[in-house]
Amino acid sequence: MRIKEIEAKIAKLEASPRFSGLARLSDIELDRQIVAGLNEMASEWPSFGAMVTNLRGSPMPADKELADGIETFITHWQAQQRQKVVQ
Repeated sequence: MRIKEIEAKIAKLEASPRFSGLARLSDIELDRQIVAGLNEMASEWPSFGAMVTNLRGSPMPADKELADGIETFITHWQAQQRQKVVQ
């Protein structure tokens, strides 16, 4: 791909409401949206742990990767919340 084509595609992405809307959000607001989405996903299970366990047990590699990503995000998010309480 030529540079001009790449620049045009980037400009198109940046102009899209989806991209620009997320780009304007703070890290805190992005985290809130992720947590809200995870809460919605986890509503089918008794807990996040149960959801992650279920995803890990799936034969689909994408489900296992999703479980890892969810677990990593939740671990970091919980650590940040504990840090805020201490401060």
